[in-house]
Amino acid sequence: MRYMIQVFAILFLSLTVLYASADDFRKIHEEANRAFSQALSTQIRSSVGSASGAVQQVYAAIGYKPVWVDKEYLSSFSVMFLGELKDDLDHGALLSLKQPYEAVIKMSKDLSESSSMEKKLQVERAMMQLYVDYIDAILKGTDSRLTPAVLLKASLKRDSLVHSFNLLANARIEKRTPVIRKNERILGSKIRIDGNLTKKLTRGSDKERLKEMYKCLDFHPVWVSEKGLSSYTEELFHTIETDRIFDHSGPTYRTFEKLKSLPVPKTKEEIVAREFAIAKLYQDYMGYLLYGAIDWKKFKQKLRKTHKHGAWDVHDVLLSPELLLIESVQKKTLKHAFEKVKPAYPGYDAMVKALRTYRKIAQAGGWPELPDFKDLKPGMHSSVVPLLRERLKIEGDYVPCAGIAANSTHYDSCLLEAVKRFQSRHGLEAEGYIGKMTRKALAETAAHKYVRLRLNLARLKWLKRDNSRYHIVVNIPDFMITVYDEWKPMEKMRVVTGRKGHETPIFYNRVKRIVLNPYWRIPPSIIRHETLPKLKKDSGYTNKKHIEIHTGYSEHSPRVNPYKVNWHKYGRKLPPYKFMQSPGNFNALGKVKFLFPNSYSVYMHDTPEKALFKRDIRAYSHGCVRLARPIDMLAAFAEMDKKVDFEKAEKILEKNKKTPIRLSRSIPIDMIYITAWVDKTGKVQFRDDIYGYDALQMETAKWLPSPKVKVSSSQEKNTKAS
Repeated sequence: MRYMIQVFAILFLSLTVLYASADDFRKIHEEANRAFSQALSTQIRSSVGSASGAVQQVYAAIGYKPVWVDKEYLSSFSVMFLGELKDDLDHGALLSLKQPYEAVIKMSKDLSESSSMEKKLQVERAMMQLYVDYIDAILKGTDSRLTPAVLLKASLKRDSLVHSFNLLANARIEKRTPVIRKNERILGSKIRIDGNLTKKLTRGSDKERLKEMYKCLDFHPVWVSEKGLSSYTEELFHTIETDRIFDHSGPTYRTFEKLKSLPVPKTKEEIVAREFAIAKLYQDYMGYLLYGAIDWKKFKQKLRKTHKHGAWDVHDVLLSPELLLIESVQKKTLKHAFEKVKPAYPGYDAMVKALRTYRKIAQAGGWPELPDFKDLKPGMHSSVVPLLRERLKIEGDYVPCAGIAANSTHYDSCLLEAVKRFQSRHGLEAEGYIGKMTRKALAETAAHKYVRLRLNLARLKWLKRDNSRYHIVVNIPDFMITVYDEWKPMEKMRVVTGRKGHETPIFYNRVKRIVLNPYWRIPPSIIRHETLPKLKKDSGYTNKKHIEIHTGYSEHSPRVNPYKVNWHKYGRKLPPYKFMQSPGNFNALGKVKFLFPNSYSVYMHDTPEKALFKRDIRAYSHGCVRLARPIDMLAAFAEMDKKVDFEKAEKILEKNKKTPIRLSRSIPIDMIYITAWVDKTGKVQFRDDIYGYDALQMETAKWLPSPKVKVSSSQEKNTKAS
């Protein structure tokens, strides 16, 4: 009873801020930066004449708006841009920009809210020059009509650099693709694949891809020579043939079977024709491995129509079949491509194995459909119990016990353990009580689970491929956050994420700062619906709730005495003041927050509402991620970054003085949406599709079989990409 009262109290507190949204917090951030942006814009306009012509052109195109620096530090655009450039440099591309990149990093290290306007202008312009040089270096040698100004203008309109960087993906891949040297023979063949043969023996849109690939290969054959099929071809054929989740009924596999059965070619023209055919097979199969088959364009179109606040950023995969082939040739084995194409995310291979298992179950007819039944407790009798045993046995949760008849209607201890295992695997409290949520999970068919596993495997392919040692991953449907060191868990805890209608966005970013004892800037919607009515009744309300009233969104701006304001003259029109809850255990953000600048104004933070973490379904926020154990997260950051002094931070937290900590290195963070996976013990985990994204992607995917009927090979029609 005490627990229920506590939960209802917390839910009541949560309902008081229902009026707030992610847009409210985004507007607060924009308003807090407005005066600074205007001042820096004036500085840019008056000084831009001394910048390069290219930089002048970009600033003129965007109205001299500051892009790379905000009031407190580097902007979200800077974090994204510097991360992308470092990624290219780490892959050996654009090395001419390494020195200016390092100079900008050094210049911005001591940047803070208290830095002079002159210092911020210096960093802003240096960043813009680096951005211009970066875009020009990527587009050099292409016939693209894109320019730094065009791309940046489009990015500002979308409030994100992701779209622009995706437009550059192919050019960036080309910059990363090595070229076979002229004196480097691949097969020792005397055959050269000249332009006339390419034109004669290739057809359609694939011709250009083949041409570019062989240009990188210096027009040497890879798959066939005068001696027959190469070791690369044997590796390709073996991998396709033994791939247990690849669709064996689709056109790509049928092409493989045809090519495998053909006799060895003899003439030069036959050899080159076979070379192109196998190259095309490789491109199709490797494209399937790299990209999966989620139709992101269609999904995002539907997402915009069905979820007002829903967002799913996708970074294009900066790998290609051609790049992987060149690297494999240099390493003299195609195994390099097959290993590199796999996502680094832990458990990927185990998911592939689980997919095979669920496909077998689905093809065998799945498990019995349970009839409607009332809630069940251990010890009760019900006619559904024998079917329940069979249902759980097929999925591996029920292990028969001696002395218990299969047709017994008694909910015994043996079945109890099976139900607990099932509940644990589905993110439900493992107590054995079968209620609404457990019945819903039991009702999911084997075919649907199989399709969900395929869908989530495809999602893993599109996670940002980051080479950093540390990674932070928030899995929204699981309501869990995990910190990884070399993809081995070093910290894991429960989180609260966005409720439906205020969905936590799915995106990649990098944690840059930690704030101890933060202020909470209260959104205008809460001021209008909650704070102002209370002030009209009691001018001391804000003091009792530890709310400071200021003339601006800085704690250093002048304070306003609530007793000296006539609050009754405000209604639809809000007062010209800013309301901020001061630091303390009572603060809505708790005692610590972790910042990663992004266009959604989302971050991780502590919360005084601890009871919510006891619930199975923890979707209660407006998009931000609330941490169950924020001090343990702070300790994890201290392990990852020596600049975070944990003992010193603990002493600061004993008081209520706001204290920011700048990390010496940014830590990658991924907000992901994975509803089916395999844990480190080998158990297949499933979670509820809380935002309905599984259903949307199943509707728009290119190749998924229907989850509503029995899975068979004939239903898995694969397209060109398989």
